[in-house]
Amino acid sequence: MRLEINRRTLLLAAAGSALSAGAAHGAERLSINANRGTIDFAIGDSRLFRTTGGFKEWQGIVHVDDEDVPQSKVEVVIRTASVNMLDSQQTAMLKDSDFFHVEKFPEMTFRSTRIERTGETTLRVEGDVTLRSITRPMVLDVSVTDRRPGAAPGSRYAGFQAKGKIKRSEFGMTKFVDVVGDTVEISIRADAWR
Repeated sequence: MRLEINRRTLLLAAAGSALSAGAAHGAERLSINANRGTIDFAIGDSRLFRTTGGFKEWQGIVHVDDEDVPQSKVEVVIRTASVNMLDSQQTAMLKDSDFFHVEKFPEMTFRSTRIERTGETTLRVEGDVTLRSITRPMVLDVSVTDRRPGAAPGSRYAGFQAKGKIKRSEFGMTKFVDVVGDTVEISIRADAWR
């Protein structure tokens, strides 16, 4: 089943907005996806328990408006069945009904709702995460690592990093919260292409 990039999207909303930092260049549409980036997560207290994973299939669209940064938007769709951890048993567990329930909820999305420039190359991106048919707000702190406004069509426009947090219990994933923890740290690194 192909991803629908015009639907509500996840975690990368910040990413696209980050690209709007810099000299005015007008509104344009950029592509982001798993071929040129990563969406990773970590959960647990590093002194007691900490585990990490990521998603192997996701894509999104970034609408960058350098002349009016708040008009920029990011939409990302993640295939929940693409969740991947180092341990195959943990990967299988995250796909079942206590967690992502991938058969019933095949997609997780993020859609930006507000973008604010916080520095010359940094942005704060607020958005909505929809997971297991539950929508909750999330904030991403984004920084642009490399920007090439003169990039030709079909080439790399910029790189970015984004970090944010969600509470898994707010999405109905409460199993082992008291043992493993509730706060999930999200880290995104990606390139946006024209």
